[in-house]
Amino acid sequence: MKSLILDLKTYKSICFYPSCGTDLSDIDYFCSGRLPIEERKKSKSAEKCDWEAEEPDLYLHCDVNFYMEFESGEDFDLSECGIHGKYEILSFEQLETIDKPNRINGNFPYSGQCFKYTLKVWGREKPVTLIFCLCENEYAASEIFLENKIQVNYVWSKNWNGGRTYGPWLAKAAKLIGVKFFYTDWLCLPGFRGEPSNDVVYEKYPELKVKNNALLERTDNHWIEEGAHGWVDEFKVR
Repeated sequence: MKSLILDLKTYKSICFYPSCGTDLSDIDYFCSGRLPIEERKKSKSAEKCDWEAEEPDLYLHCDVNFYMEFESGEDFDLSECGIHGKYEILSFEQLETIDKPNRINGNFPYSGQCFKYTLKVWGREKPVTLIFCLCENEYAASEIFLENKIQVNYVWSKNWNGGRTYGPWLAKAAKLIGVKFFYTDWLCLPGFRGEPSNDVVYEKYPELKVKNNALLERTDNHWIEEGAHGWVDEFKVR
């Protein structure tokens, strides 16, 4: 995994999307100038907006599944994944495989595979990079970010309904990996849904359990997407 870590450290600003599936709404959101969905559909090019920090130049997405959707390289159809503006895949490569990255879920022949795309989105001159890792969200937070002191400026989390783990653990531990802004719907917020248990997270990844939870301060920036849990609010991490 050394070459992956060295690669990640070359980027200035990282956006992490846990349990992303094939959704690329975070890339569409930032590259469109943070426009709501209807405005993004109508707009022909990205609009500039005031921004308190550097925009992401790397989007790191994780999921334990969705292998076939990403291994096809340049056949990957961005328009089916929520990109509403102009887009182009400039390059694709398969990176080194992470060995047995799953402690909670099982490890399969495709587990640990990583795919790297260079994308030009919304006609912007500066391309962005997408790295998709087939591993647990917890592994990415612990073994990739925390262990190697890689700061993650942004977390984007939408529709994290659960499975074996739930999103609030990441919201609580956001400061561990340096998160400045947390974008999520209510499914990731601590204190909702009766606070689903994440005991298995803390059993397998005890380093992710914090004594002092990060505080999420909701801003006035709200992004609306289609779907039952599609809205995303912006939170400053305190």
